[in-house]
Amino acid sequence: MEWGLLFISFLIVLFALLFAGQWIAFALGTCSIIGFYVIGSGVAFNSIGNVIWKNTNSLTLTAIPLFIFMGEIILRSGISGKFYNGVTAWIGKLPGGLLHSNIVACAFFAAITGSSVATAAAIGSVAIPEQEKRGYNRKLVYGSIGGGGTLGILIPPSIPFIIYGVLTEQSVARLFMAGIIPGVVLALIFMAFIFIRVKLNKSLAPHYEDKITWSIRFKGLIDMFPLIFLIGIILGGIYLGVMTPTEAAAIGAIFSIGLCLFYRTLNFKMFKTALENTVKTSCMVLFIIVGASFLSYLMVVSGINRELTTWVVAQNFSISGFLILLVVIYFILGCLMDGNAMIFLTMPVLWPIIVQMGINPIWFGVFLVIMIELAQITPPVGLNLFVLHGVVRKTGIKDIGIGYIIMSCLPYFLLLLLMLLIISIFPGLATWLPANM
Repeated sequence: MEWGLLFISFLIVLFALLFAGQWIAFALGTCSIIGFYVIGSGVAFNSIGNVIWKNTNSLTLTAIPLFIFMGEIILRSGISGKFYNGVTAWIGKLPGGLLHSNIVACAFFAAITGSSVATAAAIGSVAIPEQEKRGYNRKLVYGSIGGGGTLGILIPPSIPFIIYGVLTEQSVARLFMAGIIPGVVLALIFMAFIFIRVKLNKSLAPHYEDKITWSIRFKGLIDMFPLIFLIGIILGGIYLGVMTPTEAAAIGAIFSIGLCLFYRTLNFKMFKTALENTVKTSCMVLFIIVGASFLSYLMVVSGINRELTTWVVAQNFSISGFLILLVVIYFILGCLMDGNAMIFLTMPVLWPIIVQMGINPIWFGVFLVIMIELAQITPPVGLNLFVLHGVVRKTGIKDIGIGYIIMSCLPYFLLLLLMLLIISIFPGLATWLPANM
């Protein structure tokens, strides 16, 4: 069978399974096993055990449950509320007031949880009631939290960076460093957008009237210090080469427990819930890794990887044209599945092409994560949208539908596209820091 027809057939089977409601991991695995039968490769079946072992026996993957556990503990400890108030004490007087606090708090909290969904949930539950009470424009409030929440997977530690690094055999430490400057720039872009909107229409955000003295600011620093210190330990240790990402994750998990003990917020129920959610999320990721490893092996055994790479190179795409094509592909996929699934689905096919075209793999990791950020606020599967909608309803606001949340996040979708353009024009934003490790 001609490779193109074979490739299209595999995609049809895979998406049919996904649309039928099959779990992503099992859809990937089932499609791959059907593919092994179709190409008649008995050797592939004999090698399945080795493929699973090779792709799961990785010390780097240990960082995933550790970072997830750290985020779960911090998320449930109530520390996010203290941190948010500390941020507000310093930047609440800017035009836009608490809206800027949303972005900054999301950026810092992102560097703890590594999860967009957790970031949006934690900051949203604190920020929405306060800003609703003060009369802030709802679209700006929801948009700033939904858009700011996407920073959770760009600013390290980031689960998608770990997955991408393992799948492509790139340094996770360098990928973490690559996400820092683009993450900060993106947060500043979000804040600039809020600043301009409020300057043009001051009624969107009331002036922050609370009196802020230096004693209040000093107390705010004390509230912010534990999380800032934890971020410094993790990123500083990785950048200086003192710790691997896995070691940093372990230290971060221990430190987060210590924080909860210090604030007396740790109890057995919370600890059990954090462990249960960590196990569930980690198992989900691990099963998807196994399913994706089957698909990757199928691409190699069938020769599709080689033929597709040859075909794409023969089309003489410029790198810019190829990246625009990828933006379209990832936009479509973002409407159908979550970000981690996008990585597992596309990397077995795209990675040989990326290598052949000479695209910097560390830079591409940042590009890919920004595309996943887009998926977080892209309907109908954008997880941030549904989490934010749930948080809004929990605060007692019942008249806001999911469509209103989507429209609130639309400007941040466009700003993420702008960020893609910026790192394409200035790739050094993503490559300078890892190059100087």
